[in-house]
Amino acid sequence: MGGGGFEPPKAEPTGLQPVPFGHSGIRPGSAGILPARRSRQIYRCGMRRLVVGLAVLALAGSAAGADLRPTVLPRPAFAPPVADVRPSGELRLGLVSSRAREPGPGAGWPAAPAWAPESFAGKPLLTAIRQAGKIFLVYGPDFASARYLVAADPRTGRLRYAFDFANYAYAPEIVPGDREFVYEQPVWAREADGVLYVETAHMTYARSSGNRNAYITAIDLRTRKVLWQSPALVANARTFVLAGETIVTGYGFTAEPDFLYLLDRRTGRVLDRLAVPTGPETIALHGDRLTVRTYDHEVVAELRPG
Repeated sequence: MGGGGFEPPKAEPTGLQPVPFGHSGIRPGSAGILPARRSRQIYRCGMRRLVVGLAVLALAGSAAGADLRPTVLPRPAFAPPVADVRPSGELRLGLVSSRAREPGPGAGWPAAPAWAPESFAGKPLLTAIRQAGKIFLVYGPDFASARYLVAADPRTGRLRYAFDFANYAYAPEIVPGDREFVYEQPVWAREADGVLYVETAHMTYARSSGNRNAYITAIDLRTRKVLWQSPALVANARTFVLAGETIVTGYGFTAEPDFLYLLDRRTGRVLDRLAVPTGPETIALHGDRLTVRTYDHEVVAELRPG
């Protein structure tokens, strides 16, 4: 997802637009040179209008959704992981190539655009998730406990809708002493055809939360209701992709199985999975090919007819 071109165009403040010839105080046909005093007056007037214009824009940006109330999502069922995956549906995941690479630190949290509100519902802005023509702002106390996902129009800065994922934070069963590590937060999001798809996950061992972690949730944007939640342990990569009527996700962790998963976009059902060498970190789609960066490999997979 490209990082540039998402900042809303800045409106030209009133009073700074080109003055039509003949309305500037210069006689048509004159040399166009004003006395110094008159020039200073025009300059000061223009600067005042610039300051006022910028102040109006700043207030508009801060107020562009000040009244937006987040939809509080109900506590999910925290379904268990699937015990076995039998390929079904029209597509399959197939391995094309796998090449070892040196492990390295992952990229940091993407920076949010300068126009984004610095806080929402009393929580600071943490990061932004970009999609062509859309942007999702993530708010929470810190980078380990994001809570709010707020959609905005990248052209105008208008806040479109917001969801509160507080009820998704903790699974029903947590290993004693591990509570501080198992906060399941919004990680990635995509919007398509009136549905929002959101990945929520923590980044520690699955057993710490009773194997109830790493979900995809689909939300109807018209009704603000949850349509489905996937089985557990299908999505803790930093990204996922929509591919036609399917979703390609990735899950893995130290001493746990590492897979790409193919989900049905309509139901969240697991249609197929493909083993990868180590935990998937990012997934990108190019036609029917998937470029997957894992902890220490570059993997190319593809979607094949079933």
